[in-house]
Formats: sequence, C-alpha cells, structure tokens
Amino acid sequence: MDNEVRTPETASTDAASPNLIQRVMLVFFSPSKLGEVLRVRSPWFWTLTIVAVVSTLAWALLPGELMQAVVEAQAAQRPQNQQAMDPETMIRVTRIFGALTILVITYIFAAVAAGILYLAFNVALGQDITYKQHLSAMSHVYWINLLGFLVLLPIWLAKLDVQVTLSLGLLLPEGPDSFVGHLLNSITIFGLWSTFALGVVESGLTGGKVTVGKAVTTMLVLYSVWVVVSALRATFLGG
Repeated sequence: MDNEVRTPETASTDAASPNLIQRVMLVFFSPSKLGEVLRVRSPWFWTLTIVAVVSTLAWALLPGELMQAVVEAQAAQRPQNQQAMDPETMIRVTRIFGALTILVITYIFAAVAAGILYLAFNVALGQDITYKQHLSAMSHVYWINLLGFLVLLPIWLAKLDVQVTLSLGLLLPEGPDSFVGHLLNSITIFGLWSTFALGVVESGLTGGKVTVGKAVTTMLVLYSVWVVVSALRATFLGG
C-alpha cells in the first residue's frame, strides 16, 4: 500500500515528494516527470482506490432509464427460451453487479497489467524496475481512463446506450458487426492516450535507459495485442 517504513534518510525526500493531486496532474501534463518521481517512491493503493470508488459510484448512480437500456441490451443477447427476472429486479441486479464488477476488476486489471509490464520491461528489455513501481505507474495512468469514463457518462445518458465509445468505431456508418468493426471500436481515444502516457512514465522509471520512443513503442505493441483480443472476443462471443 502507500504506507511505507520511513527512515531518516528518506524523510527529507518524502517531504519533498509530490502529493496525490500533484502526481495526478503530472499524469496529464508531465508523465516523464512522474516516472522520475515514482522511481523514488511508488504509492499505488489510494491512487488506484479513488479511481475504483469514483467509477463504482458513477455506475451505481446511473439513472433508471439508462439501466433499463442496459438490461434490454443484455436481454436481447439471451436465448429466446431463457427465462428472465422481472424488469425491476434485473435493473437492481445489473446496478449492483455492475458496480461490484467495476470495483473488483479495477484492482485485478491493474495487478495483471503491472505483471505484463514487468515481463515487457524487466525480462524483455533487461531493466530493474520493481513490480510495485510498475503497479504504481499503472495506478496513476488509470486516472486518464477515469477521465474517459466520466466524459462518456453524459454521452451514454443522451443516447441511453452504454456501448457507445469514443473510438475509431465512430467512423463506421453503423454499429460494429464484423471483426474489423469491433477492431476499430476497440481503439479508443483515451486508450491511446493512456498507452502513450504509460510508455513515457515507464521510460522515466528506467532513468532514461529505455528511451521514450522505445518505451511508447513497447506499450503500443501491448495495446495492439489487447485490441486484437478484445475484437476477437466481441466478434465471436459478443459484447
């Protein structure tokens, strides 16, 4: 967590360390500086928890009309012979289950992503970044994804559709119904932004041993794999 043992040698360094608000600002305006900061001290728990809680509350407080649209979209994907609960119960279950899923998945995804970053930068590129530093970097960049989520909320409310994304899929005349369509729909503006920012932060964590260009390229390769897997899942499994 963010609590760490303090020593006299680290006291002065911690006193000068940016606080959470300052670090979040660095995510958006100076990710390379953030990488340098996280080399010295790598808080992650509260950084990630605030994102998880805000996202969870935002979903839990969605108006009933939008939750009804979510339930109807889910019902359309069920087999015709499958019995469904009554609408009010379904809305309540969808609200609660969706909120809990967001809360849990936020931590799981950050932990898994940090492991992938460890493999990419430590094993493949030969760096000595700790797992906690990768986790801290991921937790901070999550704030870009949170911004994307909050930007999408009014769009979802206007269209009554939580499947709308700020992606290349907007170039399609209709919704994605093929692999290419799902591929474009998986490439989002905030996904690209967070991928680029994370690459810059990771370069900072290496102390410049891995250049920004190489670190960003590494992240773009990982993001491309994620996009392809997401498109394949949507194409063959739906969603």
